[in-house]
Amino acid sequence: MSAELPPTPLSPEELAKRQRDVRRVVLIRGFLFGLIVAAWWIFFAPDELVDPGLKNLLGVVAGLIATGGYYFILREQLFPKKNAG
Repeated sequence: MSAELPPTPLSPEELAKRQRDVRRVVLIRGFLFGLIVAAWWIFFAPDELVDPGLKNLLGVVAGLIATGGYYFILREQLFPKKNAG
């Protein structure tokens, strides 16, 4: 026998609050992930890889792509679908 109890169903208010909390955390983590990627590209990318004049612009673009990719992977958490049943 398992000592785990079955999960209790959440009320609609609790479920909405939990979804807002998860959405907030996903948005913050995506922003921070993009910021880290952009900062790495700007400060640590080798100069042989890109022209020094384009380094800042490409860093921002890389950060935006990383943020967008993170949000795309977790789009179900950001925009949950309504259950049909």
